[in-house]
Amino acid sequence: MAATVVSNLSKIPFTVNPDLQVERDESPLTPHISEITNIIDGSDRVTKRRREIEKILFKEPIFKECANIRTYRPRQEVYAKGVERSVRLFSLKQEHNWSDAEFKLALKAINDEYSLALHNVMFVPALERLTTEQQKAKWLPLARNYQVVGTYAQTELGHGTYLQGLETTATYDATTEEFVLNTPKVTSIKWWPGSLGKSVNFAIIQATLIIDGKKYGMHPFLTQLRSLEDHKPLPGIGVGDIGPKLSMNHVDNGYLILNNVRIPRENMLMKNAQVSREGQFTSRGPSKGNYSAMILVRVEIVLWCFISLSNASTIAVRYSAIRRQSKLDSSQEESKILDYQTQQYKVFPCLATSYALFFISKTLRNRYTRIHAEMMKGNYKNLPEIHSQSAGMKALASEMTVEVMEVSRQACGGHGYLAASTLGDIVIGAKSLITVEGENTVLYLQVARYLMKRFAAAAGEEPLSGSTDYLNKDPNEYRCPLKSPRDCRNVGLLCEVYRFRAYVMIANAAKKLQRDIEAGKKQHVAMNDNLVQLVRAAKAHMMYCMIKDYNESMSQLQTSLPVANALHYLQVFFSVFNLIKNGGDFLETEAVGLSQMEWLKEVEVQMLAEIRPDAVSLVDAFDIHDDALGSVLGCYDGNVYERMLKSTENEPLNQSDVHYSYHQHLKPFLHKNNPSKL
Repeated sequence: MAATVVSNLSKIPFTVNPDLQVERDESPLTPHISEITNIIDGSDRVTKRRREIEKILFKEPIFKECANIRTYRPRQEVYAKGVERSVRLFSLKQEHNWSDAEFKLALKAINDEYSLALHNVMFVPALERLTTEQQKAKWLPLARNYQVVGTYAQTELGHGTYLQGLETTATYDATTEEFVLNTPKVTSIKWWPGSLGKSVNFAIIQATLIIDGKKYGMHPFLTQLRSLEDHKPLPGIGVGDIGPKLSMNHVDNGYLILNNVRIPRENMLMKNAQVSREGQFTSRGPSKGNYSAMILVRVEIVLWCFISLSNASTIAVRYSAIRRQSKLDSSQEESKILDYQTQQYKVFPCLATSYALFFISKTLRNRYTRIHAEMMKGNYKNLPEIHSQSAGMKALASEMTVEVMEVSRQACGGHGYLAASTLGDIVIGAKSLITVEGENTVLYLQVARYLMKRFAAAAGEEPLSGSTDYLNKDPNEYRCPLKSPRDCRNVGLLCEVYRFRAYVMIANAAKKLQRDIEAGKKQHVAMNDNLVQLVRAAKAHMMYCMIKDYNESMSQLQTSLPVANALHYLQVFFSVFNLIKNGGDFLETEAVGLSQMEWLKEVEVQMLAEIRPDAVSLVDAFDIHDDALGSVLGCYDGNVYERMLKSTENEPLNQSDVHYSYHQHLKPFLHKNNPSKL
């Protein structure tokens, strides 16, 4: 009977759900949706081009297969489909002569769901940033034309974010002008690089350089792993997949064992440091310059957080607008759950955070581009600043993303637990960002160490610039700028509140650290005894940077009044929501008082009502293609229940009326207990 029902599902007519259409018809923002879409894309021209690229992509079945379909496939097939998507994507890039910018539009359209992402995300950028001009001329054309495919191998089985602890070695042999690469212990085996397990034939390997028994720190080495003829591992190379993960199993994260693998001297990426034929080591800049590709990825992760949030909030808001549950008025029909204030408080933080991280990621990327250009000219003055900013923003953005998305998933009730909703896949996929390219706690501590140095410099009356310039200000001059409830809607004033909270928490951490050292504690003991407070100080600083960058980015916009109002409501809500969430810190540091906190709570609730009329239009403005979203709960037409039922066609259990387990197990058991076969 089930099979018959499933076969008829394709006949269900899909028209726009009337509840969702009403939301669009009654929203003041609806006529201006394209304005927001153009802001997100960069311009109306880019929006037009993105949609043209989406038409090309989603004509092909391989790109129409959404995440929830993978649930029904074995791992081998999931990976194979990921490779197929990669190859077709690269082929389309070549066929249509897409620029790098156009290729990024294609990647955004498919939510970066392809197996060979590390080739574009880290391998090529590392070649661009870490090679000499001669090396660029040799290797970049090969990588850009997909004559070789590569990954970036840094993390080891026993070490991750602590780069000084990495154990892979590259020992220079002057007699042959080669480096000899080894993973001498089980903990030194490279572990986690994406696309390494079965896909790539080259890797940029971070290893400790050793010359005549002396260590010269971590450096990148371009190493061939597999034959270009039959793809088999080369001598001395042990490589494979690390196994299933919680999510993203289309990517073959791998391990790499190196046993006396020899590579030419010229395969050391030598922009920042060189080794001569005779074995003479020379450095051209700070050693951290070798991690510029990693810094770029951390910058990109903030954008990836926005993309994940935009997907999740689109699903949660659209579903909340058509799902009806109970009655607000007993004389009326069941109410949309989006009309309940508690539901708004669950899904609007995800919506607001998505817009916040879009503007914040844009500002961070511009900052990175400017500082990277300086570094390419040999000016590394601002490297510590962008290292701190990228580390801290990556940590805070990913932490916030996972938290608000999971609440939104829960807000979709039992249906949000279905794989077909894709919410689970989005949330679990985003959880990888907590640890990828640096575990968040370690990154916060990197920020904290930077802040302690800058605070000490400010105490020595050194004028500071960049994100820490506020440490030069006299804290005694602070007076809470929120003089009335109306002030709580002024993001400029809220920014001052965030600034003072950060200052006090940094100052308290620095003073406590100094007291412990003066009391006789060794520096490493004093640091360990204050790690929690240092992490809290780093978070406070990064939250201030977020609010500040968000406000500066918004102040540069020129929009119609409906768009300005809608985006302002989101900005105020984001700022107030996170202030209240960390209310204890703000009260403890006296950045606000009890009266201000009460005002803020009132404004927070008011913002829910302000956002509500435009909620669906705000997610429509993300302009996410249904085939990219792949969710039965979040499609543009809002036909949730029809799509849920239709999705059961993909379930292998439904391909026959009686499952074989009945004959093997259940039938004998039932017949044994029912001899009469009633």
